[in-house]
Amino acid sequence: MKMFRERNSLPLGVVVVVWLAVMVLVVLNINGIVGMFGSKYSVLLPEAAGIKQGDPVRVSGLTVGRVGNVTLEGKGVLVEFAVTDTGIELGSETAAAVSVETVLGDKALVLTSRGTGSLADGARIPMERATVPYDVNDALTDLQQETEEIDVDTVATALETVASTLEGATPELSGAITGMSRLSKTISSRDDSLRSLLDNAEGFSDVLADRSGDLTALMKDGNVLFTELLKRREDITALLTNLSAMATELRGLVADNKDTIGPALEELNTVIGTLQANKSNISKTLSGMAVYATGLGEVVSSGEFFSAYLQNLLPGNLLQPDLKELGLGLDLTDLLGGGAR
Repeated sequence: MKMFRERNSLPLGVVVVVWLAVMVLVVLNINGIVGMFGSKYSVLLPEAAGIKQGDPVRVSGLTVGRVGNVTLEGKGVLVEFAVTDTGIELGSETAAAVSVETVLGDKALVLTSRGTGSLADGARIPMERATVPYDVNDALTDLQQETEEIDVDTVATALETVASTLEGATPELSGAITGMSRLSKTISSRDDSLRSLLDNAEGFSDVLADRSGDLTALMKDGNVLFTELLKRREDITALLTNLSAMATELRGLVADNKDTIGPALEELNTVIGTLQANKSNISKTLSGMAVYATGLGEVVSSGEFFSAYLQNLLPGNLLQPDLKELGLGLDLTDLLGGGAR
């Protein structure tokens, strides 16, 4: 069996690339794929109310399907959806409503089963049985307009008049009217604060609506980051596994060559010991050679030739000079009483 690194990596790379491409296509079209299964219905809404493709379809708080295409049709908005949970039974008079899921404006299509019989596959829920939520922005806008149209001074005066008129009534009623008068004065004194609060609330909702795309992009980028971290964890795991295998191979190599490496190290230690023991002699030799080399360099560099005298090259009794050849006229043999010449 071939090891993994000995195999041809081209077919494996092609398979991995194809698999990744298929997974990306599935993720990008998950809503359409889910919508292909289950029973398909539609509902005609008076307005879209923020519902979009891919939003959940819920029955009794449980997700049973997904919203499909959302298109204009006549005076309303046609919303197609699929119910993938086969255990859900919908009556023939089933009603639909768009509900707000989160403060960021996420929506869901909520179904309420009504009537006898069952809702036929492909049936359309009419606009009479469909409702949409009251948007928070519209509510704040309407509240601001209503509060601006109220004349708080007139209301305070009217309550004070009622309190004066009923002053002679029972103590309980008089106290209640007095409390209402004080309440009106408090509301009148806090009118600017309430207006500022409503304006800030409207601005806050606008900021959330404007940043919805940024929040969605942040969540997607976080998902990409986590995926990359998981890949890096797998790479580190593979690296540690390969390092462990390499350490095992090195231990085996040392064990197999122990008999060869051991004597070599011992001989090396012996050589090092010898050099350390003769360290002083080597130093003296190098110092003497420096003096000799300096003198020899001066002799050699003095001309085109040089002469050298080597003393005691041969023992003196093996070679004696002939004084007659020197012209002294003396015969040392006769003086010394004979002997080898």
